[in-house]
Amino acid sequence: MRAARHYCVPILCLLAASAAALTAIGVHDELRGASFWLAIELPHPADFHQLLVRDSVLPRVAVTLLCGAALALAGTLSQQVLRNPLAEPMTLGVLPGAYLAVTAAAIWAPAWLDTQREVVALVGGAVAILVVLALAWPQRMSSLAVILAGMVVNLLFGALSMAIAWTHYEMLRGVLIWGGGALDQSGWGTTSRLAVWVGLMLLPVWWLRRPLAAFEAGDATVQSLGISVQQMRVVALAVTVALAACVVATVGVIGFIGLAAPVIARLAGARRVGQRLVWAPVLGALLLWATDELVQTVSKSDVLSGHLILTGTVTSLLGVPFLIALLPRLRAAPDIASADRSHTSVHRPRWTVPVWIGLTLATFGISLLFTRGLHGWRILPHSDLLLSWGLPHTLAAMGAGALLGLSGTLLQRMTANPMASPDLLGVSSGSALGMVVVLFAATQVSPMGLLGGCVGGAVAALGLLLWLGGRAGFAPERMVLVGVALSAFFQSVVGAVMAGGDSRAALLLNLMLGNTYFVQPATAYCAAVLALVALMLVPLLGRWLEALALGARFAHGIGVPVVSARFAVLLFASVLTAASTLVAGPLTFVGLIAPHLARLSGARRPDKQARIAALIGGVLMGFSEWFGRQIMYPEAMPAGLIATLVGSSYFIAMVLRRRT
Repeated sequence: MRAARHYCVPILCLLAASAAALTAIGVHDELRGASFWLAIELPHPADFHQLLVRDSVLPRVAVTLLCGAALALAGTLSQQVLRNPLAEPMTLGVLPGAYLAVTAAAIWAPAWLDTQREVVALVGGAVAILVVLALAWPQRMSSLAVILAGMVVNLLFGALSMAIAWTHYEMLRGVLIWGGGALDQSGWGTTSRLAVWVGLMLLPVWWLRRPLAAFEAGDATVQSLGISVQQMRVVALAVTVALAACVVATVGVIGFIGLAAPVIARLAGARRVGQRLVWAPVLGALLLWATDELVQTVSKSDVLSGHLILTGTVTSLLGVPFLIALLPRLRAAPDIASADRSHTSVHRPRWTVPVWIGLTLATFGISLLFTRGLHGWRILPHSDLLLSWGLPHTLAAMGAGALLGLSGTLLQRMTANPMASPDLLGVSSGSALGMVVVLFAATQVSPMGLLGGCVGGAVAALGLLLWLGGRAGFAPERMVLVGVALSAFFQSVVGAVMAGGDSRAALLLNLMLGNTYFVQPATAYCAAVLALVALMLVPLLGRWLEALALGARFAHGIGVPVVSARFAVLLFASVLTAASTLVAGPLTFVGLIAPHLARLSGARRPDKQARIAALIGGVLMGFSEWFGRQIMYPEAMPAGLIATLVGSSYFIAMVLRRRT
């Protein structure tokens, strides 16, 4: 316990002192010389400042402490039972599920949000985790099966939320603000309900404390002790869902705390699970309290007094750099090897290369020629219209899909991790952030300016990724951890811009969803040419990819320069991702599903898998672009959004059919 006290106590004292000092300053300024104790015990009914302190300031502090503790405890439970430092409520799909439920209710059942917001959010989170459990159950609830299922559900529910926001943007500004984590309070009612929920959840946590300690030794040891691995995971994940859902229902989406607090507690000396169950919630409560007080202090300044600053967003902005700085000391790593084993079972080839080539040509022809008009379906008769409108949009979508398929194949082969994708490593988010900077900093937005911002953001993300990962020799597990942290940072910035109410946020939403309406012909042709060039260059990396997939030691033993090979693959994948993000947005589910479908088609060697993945990506994006133009005619839904909805739905159905 000495190590925990030596490191944890000073950190907790520093956070508590900083938060308490900022709170005291804020309360003093608000009371304007009045007695603090009088404001608590018997405030004057006509004194607005005393009432504000008692019914708003102090309840906000209490809610902040409860939310931080609940999220940290949820993160500790999920990380322990899954033995993965990436596990937290967001990974399990609870937060996107609750957000989707509230978003849908705001449009079709707004009366529910007035009296039953908590119930709506709880139902959404429960549905999300049920889908995750259904996907992971055939895999015997293995750690990586749950994580992969949660990632798929995150993408699907996030895409559904963005689809609703895209069609009803003006009606959902309040929901967007709530989605960033709003801790404002108007009384003690919410605090009381949240305290009761968190208190009830402490009972099963106390019962789980001893079985959880056995998970440190692995599933085989747990089973040898007579403990049901699946049962303990289900119970622990159910408690995690309950804790996270009650927080979301109370204050909205607050990320990072559930991921950061347990990791920081471990690094500070809390090695045993019993220690982390105590230190992590305290650390999470104080971390969120200090962050919220800092947000309130900054928002009162003259420079930012007119801007909306969300605490949930700032937690990622402040916490992610600190977590990245501590990652070199983190010994725990994702179970990459287990992930590879769980998804490399032998499958008979179902489709061949000629079939996918035929599907590609058919998709190209249908998307180019058949369309809906005012008088029903027709074939485009004018060649000028084909060249000026149909051909650029079709080439842009299919080229972006091919680039995503290639990029996903490269990353999955290089890391030997079926969960690897461009968005998981932060490159797509970096590209999106570059577009945000150009969109809000430039006086006139041009396609070349957006391209420059997109490439610049991808290069910046890649540079940071290489700098941080280079210290560990570009080890796959370290790259995944750093990539997730970078994605959280970049996405928090984009989320803050989206929730700020700026008029340009609607344009940003179209770019984020991959609306090909904004793609210029020159950009479309460049995307198609780049996809063809990339297809010709991928075979040059085939030997490296095969060796890296078998491990660094094996690759080094046969003469492969491991560090240089990983650097080259990462650089190549980042360039492809940057180009595809400009066309299809950062929703890159195609980069995850196309390599899986290519492997199911019988592709075992990297070069063949890359070619088939490129064809699959092109088919998926090309069909999505065409279908998006027809489903809501004369409006057109973004191709990136349609691809995510179709791809994730198919992937879920495919996993449910598997019983391996």
